[in-house]
Amino acid sequence: MAAAALGAARGFDAISMADIGAEAGIVGSGVYRHFDSKTAILVAMADGVMDRLMTGAAEIISSSPGDRQRLSRLVRDHIEVALTDRDALAVYHREVRTLPEDERRRLSGAQRNYIEEWVHLLAPLRPDLADGEVRLAVHAAIGAIQSTLFFRSGLAHDRLTELLAVMAHDCLGISPAPVSDLALTN
Repeated sequence: MAAAALGAARGFDAISMADIGAEAGIVGSGVYRHFDSKTAILVAMADGVMDRLMTGAAEIISSSPGDRQRLSRLVRDHIEVALTDRDALAVYHREVRTLPEDERRRLSGAQRNYIEEWVHLLAPLRPDLADGEVRLAVHAAIGAIQSTLFFRSGLAHDRLTELLAVMAHDCLGISPAPVSDLALTN
């Protein structure tokens, strides 16, 4: 999305609807045919990424055979989203405080639901951890993955994916499921 690329590069406050239109190959006023405001664009970006994460999580949970496989697939899926939707996620993380309260609450609720999916999978795998410790491990793993939003390592996509997967699993305190177990089983 043009707004995500511009917002990530220059800051969302620094871009105008005309800038967004020009990046998208239309006049600035043409953007208003699709969005009422820059805030609406920001909400649409956040919704798109959150919907993608939640849809992926639902598919993974319904189609994977065990908690470790599910969690490893969630890690890989989150990495893929973070790498492919990097600009939209980075803009959202920087600008979430500027959203209207109702939108911020709604998106925070969706994030909490997503995190709960991870928590429910990790808890039985880590019976040595108290609930707060499980939640901390999940937040650390997701944070490790999302660190790539603000740091461009220059690593190739495959290498970055592998390193982030190892680091996220280390945060969770579990070994990754074998790659052969990560393919979809419908």
